[in-house]
Amino acid sequence: MEKKIGWMIVLFITEMPKEAKEKILFAGLVLFTNEGFKNTSVLDIVELARVSKTTFYQHFTSKEQLMAHLFAVLAAEIMEEVKLAVSNEHRTAYKAYAGIHRYIEICFTNIKAASLVLVESVGVSPEVEKVRSEAHRRFAGMMFEMVQGLLPKTVLEQEIRIVSQAMVGAINEVVIQNYNDEGNGIVHFDELARLLNRMVIAAFVNLAN
Repeated sequence: MEKKIGWMIVLFITEMPKEAKEKILFAGLVLFTNEGFKNTSVLDIVELARVSKTTFYQHFTSKEQLMAHLFAVLAAEIMEEVKLAVSNEHRTAYKAYAGIHRYIEICFTNIKAASLVLVESVGVSPEVEKVRSEAHRRFAGMMFEMVQGLLPKTVLEQEIRIVSQAMVGAINEVVIQNYNDEGNGIVHFDELARLLNRMVIAAFVNLAN
């Protein structure tokens, strides 16, 4: 049976691991975010990971598939972190803020993960776009679950889902514009999380009006 990648190992790992598949994942993360996906070859990946091309192709059919797998693993790990932050916040009114804050914190403190998920994976291949779309849907679903019980029964579920999708997209865009922009105003994730939380609350409050 293939050894599965451990929970959060890709998101928080800082040095080359020992297992072949994990080496390839780590090398892909480093190279895709440092050199860019287009400028990275399979040869570059195997050289950094210190594995053979044969070993690479035992796990992945192409660098595009590696990117799709990396994205899926990172998105799942980030979602688990966000869910944990939400569940640890017992005040219902602060759950959305707790989730947004943890997401922003990860993006600001783990630049490689944020760069791969938000920038380098865009437009790589239909396979990667499918994984990106699914991750977006899952994050929007989590936001939907957080706010659904707080809104009046007159607000349609479909409306909540659409606003949830829009809010996830807006949050990601704000992160992209600010997480690596030290020269323009808001760069600290605490302040950014508060502003984004206000934006999210305002969007859902407007549904009830």
